[in-house]
Amino acid sequence: MTKIYLKDWDNYLFSRVNIDLYVYSGNGELFVNQLPRIKNMEMINHTEKEAFNNTQRVLTLLHKRLLQGVNIFDIRGEDCGGLAVKFLLENGIIDGDMTADALYRYTKKHGKEIPLSEVRNGDYLFEGTDDNKWHIGYAVSETSAIESKNHDEGVVETVIANRKWKYATRPDWYVVEPKKPILKRELKLTDPCMRGEDVREAQLLLQAHGYNPGTIDGIFGKNTEIASKNFKHDNGLNDKTGTIGKKTAEKLGFIWEG
Repeated sequence: MTKIYLKDWDNYLFSRVNIDLYVYSGNGELFVNQLPRIKNMEMINHTEKEAFNNTQRVLTLLHKRLLQGVNIFDIRGEDCGGLAVKFLLENGIIDGDMTADALYRYTKKHGKEIPLSEVRNGDYLFEGTDDNKWHIGYAVSETSAIESKNHDEGVVETVIANRKWKYATRPDWYVVEPKKPILKRELKLTDPCMRGEDVREAQLLLQAHGYNPGTIDGIFGKNTEIASKNFKHDNGLNDKTGTIGKKTAEKLGFIWEG
């Protein structure tokens, strides 16, 4: 299964907070495109009276968002499951719409159920019964979650302990991005050749960017110098040498501490 960096999931969730609206059966489409059919969307599993009331609540929150300066073309509409569905569809994790209950079963299948006491960033939280989960939120820390909460509040960050979560799952598709390697010296072709783990890291980074440094052996030889020169040329680093200094190191993906 495809893996997703946890920071990308977090960035997506936080980008929707205090912007998006709760729209029943919505999956993150622009709200201006949902507006002509919002009552029909709310009619799913609701009476006409309930759908009308929910629509009024959404429009009231929309008015509040606009008064707060939110651009209407930034506002999307989704229900609690739809908040995740949009992201998961775009990243190839699922191939169709899912309810909160379906997401519970799917994350349990592709991950595991965990006690609420062990919740951490990346976990999914559920309200409901053993037979049916009807609401979902997404932990962004041990103490807080982001959810498409209701028609009156939209997408908000909430305190986990203040909500009625009963179940939690930990999907296996989120991974923590590896820490960037640190470079504390300039790397260049010398006689004898420079050696070390930092040279090996540089070779791996060059290779990851599509430049062939030769054998990944931790030795800064001619092939590594040529790969570095080509990388610098293609990335607008005007120095014509193959030396990996501060600017090149940071462009490659190092943290420079030289």
